[in-house]
Amino acid sequence: MVVSTNGGGTTGGTPTMKRMLASLGAAAVLATGAVALTPTGASAAPNGCWGSGPNNSRYCHNYQGGNVMFNGNVAGWLNAGDNWFVCQKKFPGQENPPVGDARNDWWLWTQADTNVSNGGWGWFPANKVSGGVNYGAIPGLRTC
Repeated sequence: MVVSTNGGGTTGGTPTMKRMLASLGAAAVLATGAVALTPTGASAAPNGCWGSGPNNSRYCHNYQGGNVMFNGNVAGWLNAGDNWFVCQKKFPGQENPPVGDARNDWWLWTQADTNVSNGGWGWFPANKVSGGVNYGAIPGLRTC
C-alpha cells in the first residue's frame, strides 16, 4: 500500500488504514522520544563506593574527570567512570574546584589515568564522585 503524500486520500488502501498508520507512526515517535529523553546510565551509578580494587581500594563512580592533585600540583588526570580510590580525607580550607552547586573539602586518594608527576598518585575532589553530599564524606570509602 502507498499512502498519498498530498493528503488527498490513499492509493491501494482505505482511509481507515491511513488513520491506523498515522496512529502507529505517532506512537513510534513518542516511544522513540521517551527513550531519547531517558539519561544514559541514570540508575547505573551507585551512591557511594563498592567492591574491592587494587592497593586495598574500593570502586567509586566519578561522574566527571578531573585533575589529581599532590602538594598543590597536578599529578595527573583521572577519566570519568568507575575508578578505584584508596581512602578519603577532609582538608578544611582546601576546597574542591566547584562543580555546579556541589561543594566539598573531602579529597580521595587514587592514582591518575594520565601521569604528570608523583607516579600519578594524589587527591581527587569528592564533589566529582557519585553519592556524596556537600561537605560530606563519600559513603563506603574508608578515611585515610
